[in-house]
Amino acid sequence: MMQIYLLSIAYLLLGAGILLSDAYGGRYALLLSLRYLFRTNRFFLKVLIIIGFALSLALGFFPMAPGPRLLGDLIPMANTLLLTIWYAFHALRHSDEDDQVQEKSVLEATGQYFEKNKRNLGIITSIVALLHFLVPMSVLL
Repeated sequence: MMQIYLLSIAYLLLGAGILLSDAYGGRYALLLSLRYLFRTNRFFLKVLIIIGFALSLALGFFPMAPGPRLLGDLIPMANTLLLTIWYAFHALRHSDEDDQVQEKSVLEATGQYFEKNKRNLGIITSIVALLHFLVPMSVLL
């Protein structure tokens, strides 16, 4: 299904933009706006989670045409599911005010480690989206 294919690419690029907004937000104003929308709009976060789960299931059961019937787009599906889980943890972390205070102290202690991994995950997500778009026949497993 071509619609699922294009939606998954758009979702991966949007997720990569959100992940890379802290590292490259000073250079690109669009990433700053995206980060602000992600951190302040709860409805946007819930929509991202719902769309992510639906896209993960759709990529698992309806891959691109030359691929196997089940799990043909395994790498984009795994990356989409990983982004969705990260969004869900982000939503849960900011839902409870008591837990947020405890997690801030943990995040302060290992802040550079988390930021480095967030940047690396954003770069990997960008690479997966670009390969999935530019060379769709080679992404088959």
